[in-house]
Amino acid sequence: MIKMPPPARSLIFAVVLFLFLSVFSFSTTNAHSCTEGFLSEAKRRNLVVTFCKRYQESNGVEIAMKLKEKSRRLDIMVGAKLEKETGWLAWGLNPGPEARMVGTQALIGIKNNSNLLWDTYNVTTYTKLGCQLLPSPIDLNISNFNFSYIDYLQYHVIEATIVLDPFKYDLSRLNHVWQVGVDMDAVGKEPKMHAKELRNYDSTETINLMTGKGRGNRVHTSHLIRQVHGILNIIGWGTLLPIGVLIARNFRESPLRCSGWKSYHISCQTVGYLVGSAGWAVGLWLGRASKYYSFPKHGIFGICIFTFATLQMLFFKLKPDDDSKFRDYRNMFHHLLGYSLLVVSCINIVKGLRIMYLDESYWVPAYYGVAGCLAFIFLVFEIVSWFNFLCDKFQLWILCDKVIANQEANSKKASRDDGKVQPSDTPKNN
Repeated sequence: MIKMPPPARSLIFAVVLFLFLSVFSFSTTNAHSCTEGFLSEAKRRNLVVTFCKRYQESNGVEIAMKLKEKSRRLDIMVGAKLEKETGWLAWGLNPGPEARMVGTQALIGIKNNSNLLWDTYNVTTYTKLGCQLLPSPIDLNISNFNFSYIDYLQYHVIEATIVLDPFKYDLSRLNHVWQVGVDMDAVGKEPKMHAKELRNYDSTETINLMTGKGRGNRVHTSHLIRQVHGILNIIGWGTLLPIGVLIARNFRESPLRCSGWKSYHISCQTVGYLVGSAGWAVGLWLGRASKYYSFPKHGIFGICIFTFATLQMLFFKLKPDDDSKFRDYRNMFHHLLGYSLLVVSCINIVKGLRIMYLDESYWVPAYYGVAGCLAFIFLVFEIVSWFNFLCDKFQLWILCDKVIANQEANSKKASRDDGKVQPSDTPKNN
């Protein structure tokens, strides 16, 4: 077990405090209601909503529902922005035990340039395997099914009336699924696969129509945990480890000398390893909790990062003696592994942010800012270090000393020409 120096304890306290504040600040960002414009449009269309919600984390789709409990009649209005020339919007119910794509009885509206088409689709296991998704009868009693465009909202909207079968659909636990895509076939009747991002995989929810509350929704149960996973990895792998490398590289002797560099280096690496490992463990849990989707490249990079970091930490204990012939090889391997770790960490953090579809938020610019500052500091120190190295190697300091000596001689000569007597020019009494 590695004994942490005193700076590590204060650093751990600061990191834990930051994580607590970050998680607390994010804990209230997941609840979304409909936008005012969509809600007003729903009311204008005589849809006195029982349930209305905007799913900002999953495509920004908005869904309004009106339930007549006695007749089990459900009026729905589903809207989203289809900004491309082609696109499709889907919504459906899954009579199975959980909300998922396979088994969904779907209503799909298709935008093909200026043409609007709509039909029913039965999403099966074959669809997930890549087979064609073509119009087919579904096991839902639907009427007033329509797909239209609301110009002032710039929304495409699905509307329908459904009478729910009491033997298949529980009003207190209704599994509904929604989705948005771009590609389709030339005819426009076959919607192609949606993007493979979390905002698409999270487009499911189980709701209680009588209370309007959702439960068992992966967006709300996992979204906060994903943010914790991201914060831990950004702080551990993406910030503290690079700072530890900067300290060891530039504060040992050149260009800046700090007597306590080793203590600070070990502190940053130790805390960074602990925080990053915690984030990696959370990532493993998220991977196991994701039954129907995975991100293998992101997971492989994460395993490589944890393995590299663990080897680096073992080097603190498995360090050869100063006179050992293996010490040089160990140092070479330690440096190569350390720089590889930094590169892979940066790449995987960016991949993780894009998987969470945070490109358009402040997360990616913020991380680019942190990484850019660290890279700039590293570059400045490297330039200074190489300048000092070249001066030592080619003895350029001798030239600098001669230039300084000549400048001092010239300044003394100029002072004599002005008639001023320098202390060094006064005659000495024998």
